[in-house]
Amino acid sequence: MKKYRIKQAFQWVLALTAGFLLVNALCMVYERPAGWLDTEQGAATSVWRPGAVLIHGTEGYSISRVDENGYLNPTGTLENRYVLMMGASHTQGKEVSPEQRYSALVNDYFRSGSETLAVYNIACDGHFLPTQIRHFSAAVEAFPGAGVITIEIGSTDFSPEELHGSLNQVKYSPEDTARRFASLGTVGKLKLAAKEGLPLLSLVKKNLETLRAGGAPDEGSANRWDGYEAEMDAALALIRSEFDGPIAFVYHPSVTLLPDGTMRLFYSDTWEIFCGLCEKNGIDVIDTGPRFLACYEGEHQLPYGFANTAPGSGHLNAVGHRIVAEEIISYLEELRV
Repeated sequence: MKKYRIKQAFQWVLALTAGFLLVNALCMVYERPAGWLDTEQGAATSVWRPGAVLIHGTEGYSISRVDENGYLNPTGTLENRYVLMMGASHTQGKEVSPEQRYSALVNDYFRSGSETLAVYNIACDGHFLPTQIRHFSAAVEAFPGAGVITIEIGSTDFSPEELHGSLNQVKYSPEDTARRFASLGTVGKLKLAAKEGLPLLSLVKKNLETLRAGGAPDEGSANRWDGYEAEMDAALALIRSEFDGPIAFVYHPSVTLLPDGTMRLFYSDTWEIFCGLCEKNGIDVIDTGPRFLACYEGEHQLPYGFANTAPGSGHLNAVGHRIVAEEIISYLEELRV
């Protein structure tokens, strides 16, 4: 009986191992992350391994190559003055092909056929508004050639505590960048190999982190916005003092389809307060909502969602990226940069 149980346990282990290896192999062509390093003192909280190939298939499908600095940009030399684009996963645009990302579309518009880059994208997963503010000074120091900075946001609803914490600006360290990959020790290289060679584990970890990710304060609290205006004002004043060029927040509201077939935009609770504070601090706001609505009413196209996800949900799709790009291009042309 004991031998039977040992044999059965061994068979279960073999079956689970075979199953894991099979699913992991499928992930190599479906959802494969590039190896990354945390860079708490960098322009972003993490960077990918330069030259790595990133495959994303859980929303849309794209294959991307990481540039020399650990971000998703086409190959090319930066202009002396360029647009620095900050943001989270929407700006990374891992769900669409590289040429469809709004950063690439804006770059192509201003530098079509050129090997120089007029736009540089340093977006990072999970970089919501408080994190953008906390890393703003570091980003400016890391990319001193920036003439204009755009910051993509999907919400302005963050607690006063989160906003207050963002005032503690990251002290930039040139060593906390993609160059660290070249000096990794044996343990670091093994960790990197595991991240790239075991995409199934990375996918599970990513989903768990997404579930834990926070945003707005508890909507059940009657006083959830007490102190918001003062803290947001201080945060916006801080980034305004760090950079003397144009700063524009690129806001994309969420959408939903109603039973009658119309589309509705959802704006943050604090949206009007936020816009007023941006105006007070000399910061511009690009609201893509009206264009989202016009596109749906005129062309019946949604800015979010893919063939392998739900319509109107998730990340910006190719339509959404195109609209965002067009709005940014209009803004830059008005600035005459």
